[in-house]
Amino acid sequence: MQLRSKNTLLRTLCALAVLAGALDAAEPVPVILDTDMDSDCDDAGAVAILHTLADRGEAKILATVVSSLYRWNVPCLETINRYYGRPDLPIGAPKRDAVDSRAGSRYARQVAESGPTRLRANADAPDALAIYRQTLATQPDGSVVIVTLGEVTNLRNLLRSQPDQHSALAGTELIQRKVKRWVCMGGRYPRHLDPRVFGNFKTDPTAIVEAARAWPREVVFSGLGDDILTGSRLKETPPENPVRRAYDLYLGKAPARPSWDLIATLYAVRPEASIWRLQKRGYNHIFPNGTNEWRDQPDSPTHRLLLLADGAETELKTTLDGLMIQPPLRR
Repeated sequence: MQLRSKNTLLRTLCALAVLAGALDAAEPVPVILDTDMDSDCDDAGAVAILHTLADRGEAKILATVVSSLYRWNVPCLETINRYYGRPDLPIGAPKRDAVDSRAGSRYARQVAESGPTRLRANADAPDALAIYRQTLATQPDGSVVIVTLGEVTNLRNLLRSQPDQHSALAGTELIQRKVKRWVCMGGRYPRHLDPRVFGNFKTDPTAIVEAARAWPREVVFSGLGDDILTGSRLKETPPENPVRRAYDLYLGKAPARPSWDLIATLYAVRPEASIWRLQKRGYNHIFPNGTNEWRDQPDSPTHRLLLLADGAETELKTTLDGLMIQPPLRR
């Protein structure tokens, strides 16, 4: 072969290698979303953002499950999934060892009753544990990102689970093989020691204590969102938008809401964005009552704390609001 032909071939192979790498980097992030979908409207905003990221090819939604016993969570979640053109997404609800936060909801029933759903109540949904095990078993090793926006009851149950028809692996081994990262929205940092203030860890504290201790893969904790207020632009979307309705019902005359769940969901799909920093030293110490404190020692090989890069607040707010108001592509 002539030298010029060899050089041309080498350049072509290099170009193909670069292209293959770019395509690999652009693979959508496979996500399981676990939400309480009742106590606050930011759950609805987070689901909207995940659907938009899926529309853009950045995420692949594998399943959506609820963690609360409030009967309207499942049909509310299905209504949002339907609005975004994904009516057949698997939806699960806890059937064992779950707790009733008694938080109720200002919006879940009204959103659920705004249109037809195949699941009329939580009781109609399959066991969230079965959804987790079936979904994880079918995915490539080390690929799945789980994001929890409420109680972590379902993850505790997954950790305890035994081999079944979906997988010959027990829960811990199934997580170890299939999960890449757990993004956990909950707690306040660097510490939160007041048991009277509502928080995701406090409604099922035994679950988060066990899951945080036993989780075998990376877990990124996020308490960000208090000062990032979003949702005011939802008025630009159609009145039939169930996420707009959830915010309207929850907020009343207030213009916006903190973005706790939205931030955790965005990080789950875009962990490499320049707006983030990770605290990798230390661990999240969670007390039996659901309060918590980030401690420098001992250093955990799995615990991470999500932080914002300096000056990133405006960019983050703009990004979240922009994603939340995007019209569905699949309707």
